[in-house]
Amino acid sequence: MQQQTTLIINDNLFAQAAQLTSIQDKNQLVELALTEFIKNHQSQKKDVRDLIGKVQIAPDYDYK
Repeated sequence: MQQQTTLIINDNLFAQAAQLTSIQDKNQLVELALTEFIKNHQSQKKDVRDLIGKVQIAPDYDYK
């Protein structure tokens, strides 16, 4: 589903994004930016099991 929206975005941001991606179409740039934002934030959800072997627990820590 697509929805038409009016955005006011700094032209320099678009120019930099276009240069980095070689995408000149503003709609495609915004869609790419939103897609990357979602991917980035979804991947930040951490599972405590990911920390195994990466943290040290104090020897005197009583887990009970």
